[in-house]
Amino acid sequence: MAGLGLLMLTAARQHAREHAFPLNLFAEAKPSDFLGEQACVPCHRSSVISFRNSAHAPYMTDVHLPPDRQGCEACHGPGAIHLREVLEPKGVIRYSKIQPEEVSRACMRCHGATMRPSQWHRTAHAKAGLSCISCHQIHQNAKKARGATTGLASPLSSTAEAPWSPTAPSHPLLKDEEIAMCSRCHAREASEFRLNFHHPLPEGRLLCTDCHDVHPTRESVKRVRLIREMCTHCHADKTGPFVFEHDPAAGWMGDSCLECHRPHGSPNPRMLKLFSRGLCAQCHTEKGVQHYPARNCWESGCHVAHHGSNSDPLFLSH
Repeated sequence: MAGLGLLMLTAARQHAREHAFPLNLFAEAKPSDFLGEQACVPCHRSSVISFRNSAHAPYMTDVHLPPDRQGCEACHGPGAIHLREVLEPKGVIRYSKIQPEEVSRACMRCHGATMRPSQWHRTAHAKAGLSCISCHQIHQNAKKARGATTGLASPLSSTAEAPWSPTAPSHPLLKDEEIAMCSRCHAREASEFRLNFHHPLPEGRLLCTDCHDVHPTRESVKRVRLIREMCTHCHADKTGPFVFEHDPAAGWMGDSCLECHRPHGSPNPRMLKLFSRGLCAQCHTEKGVQHYPARNCWESGCHVAHHGSNSDPLFLSH
């Protein structure tokens, strides 16, 4: 009986998801309710034209696709229902007017093969009330898209006139250049890139998504990247293997590389959290009272191989 009850509960939840707005528009529609893109032109001419310039268009103009996957109606719902209920807010999918979770339901109709809804809802972006259209654009002007990376003011520059790096690539479905867009919400991280020692985002040699998965995909959840793995992808000379490993650098304790380094920027050389022996004393507390290696441990001439050594377990020089 318990198994039957669980099956009934699962079926009820599945039915609720399929009939929640906006999925109910597609679930309840008849084939004749889909009128085709041309039916939208008289009232929404500019939107239809801008969609034809978008990155989505090539995937949604195939006449062999089912009618609910073609053109405007694939995203906004059946045209006949919209015409019958033109004043009904739930008669058509207006993305700027609906709730974030409703936006994600609509997008997942096609993008469910890339990312599960449950994966999206667990992200910090979803929990913050963002939706797909917070970052992505569906309708796009071709001329504006070509000039999107030119003359863009950097949110990290000290003057408004300084352009953001035109060499940083922008995806055609993003509303803006990637780093500038991320910086609008992540102001603290953006300010850290103004510090003297920072990762080269302002120089256009790195993007936020080189380290961060903005939203998970079915592929990314299969390959969980450790902090050390992400760092050594670029800093391969620090990865070893070493005969004698320094536990944080080897990833055996704490936050791995982030035990010593700040990930975005720092006032200290090499993006260190502290530029004094106090950095080492965070772990080596027994050395804090009777061990005086001058200003810091790694410039005293003793412990030089702080990532790992092939000759000495104390990382001493020889």
